[in-house]
Amino acid sequence: YSRRTRHWYPIINHVPVMLTFRTALVEAFARDHAGVLAEIGDCRAPDQSPMPGERSVQATFTEEWSALGDDDHTFVYTDDQLEALHRDVWLRMTDDERAAVTSVLNVGIGFGKETRVLADLFASAMTVGVDLNLALVSAGKLLAGIPRTHAVVASLFRLPFEASAFDHVHSQGVIHHTYSTKAAFDAIAPLVKPRGSLFIWVYGAEDAHVVPGLRGWMVWLYWVITHRIFRPVLSRSPAAVRRVAMYAIAGVLHPFLKLRNPRGKDWRFVNTLHGLYDSMTPRYAHQHGFNEVVEWFEDAGFEPRLQSPATYRKLMGSRLLGVGVNGRRKA
Repeated sequence: YSRRTRHWYPIINHVPVMLTFRTALVEAFARDHAGVLAEIGDCRAPDQSPMPGERSVQATFTEEWSALGDDDHTFVYTDDQLEALHRDVWLRMTDDERAAVTSVLNVGIGFGKETRVLADLFASAMTVGVDLNLALVSAGKLLAGIPRTHAVVASLFRLPFEASAFDHVHSQGVIHHTYSTKAAFDAIAPLVKPRGSLFIWVYGAEDAHVVPGLRGWMVWLYWVITHRIFRPVLSRSPAAVRRVAMYAIAGVLHPFLKLRNPRGKDWRFVNTLHGLYDSMTPRYAHQHGFNEVVEWFEDAGFEPRLQSPATYRKLMGSRLLGVGVNGRRKA
């Protein structure tokens, strides 16, 4: 517990739940351990208000990752592809640069697979993975068995770490799902040490406009349907309604997506469901331009290094989407 604020925080299945607002999970913990908590004395459960939209974000991503669990695919990527993408496309760090990293913070880890990838890439580092979604608690025992790896449930806006605490901070496909991508960037950037690095990947505003012909029109139509129509409705619907809708949509689209996927024989219904949850249910899904994101890094005192679309095409045989930047913080 915190001696300064007199709040207690539970550890469930090896995972500290460091949320500053109440949840049903924490309330159940309080009931189950009322006697022990009474012995602590003048101490209470976290009681602050969540950030805007944070309860909705937590609910939808808990549903999304609970449905997938520890599957062999994370979205369309296998474990080997995920490691190659981080090493060669997004981070683009030399062996010496990675070897010098002794502490890593992974912001937004889903069920923990990306944290395991980073623990492999930064072989000398302690790696801490944090996420708002409560499905991470189910992955606690799995992550606890991996050396130098720790998992924490927390809001990225109220992380329990000091400034300049990590050599590398990593957030792939996460901060655009908050009420303000820029506010989320400003919350995690100070955690990087001088000469440390910060990587983010966010949805690209250009993606729906640069693909030519019929495919470009289909990309635009997909974005309108998923993000402008389904997302505002489903993110605000009761969980039971959302579940029925997502299973119905997945049932219709799964045969097509399985046929279209290069690894169709390994593509399961839960993979389709997971992808559709990610596309259609989170409250926020902001898009940003390359110049906008690079300016964030420069204003925060980072020297930006861009992702490699050419390497991605060689690895995956398709076009790279989104804006990925790995910035080195100036001394």
